[in-house]
Amino acid sequence: MSLFKELTTRELRELDALLHERSYQKDEVIFDEGDTGLGLFVIVSGRVKIVSSHAALQRLAPEFGPGDYFGELALFEESKRTGGAVALEPTQVLALFRTEFFSLLERDRRIGVKILFELSRTVVARSRKLLANEAHLPTV
Repeated sequence: MSLFKELTTRELRELDALLHERSYQKDEVIFDEGDTGLGLFVIVSGRVKIVSSHAALQRLAPEFGPGDYFGELALFEESKRTGGAVALEPTQVLALFRTEFFSLLERDRRIGVKILFELSRTVVARSRKLLANEAHLPTV
């Protein structure tokens, strides 16, 4: 799982206590667009599709598989989700909620910084991809 790739075995054990396992059936909604974001999800097995009423996000049609994560912006602010997430097949995820992530930051900043660095790389990469797709659209 790329999000936790820089963590040591000890750090992974500490983080493991904060993760929540969830299972979803095919076509089951993980969260809806407009829901308040409370945390991110890491896919252990299965596939997830992000759906959105926002045209730019629809064009990206992101699909995630094992090791990928989504919903990461919810760790930074408790705001409305810009898209929904649906399991495309039986799917297991690990959820990391905002409140527990902040308690981790207070207890062990090294772990938090490693995760934040990876999160920021992902947010930048996804933002660039979104902007690159927008640049190729005809202007109206």
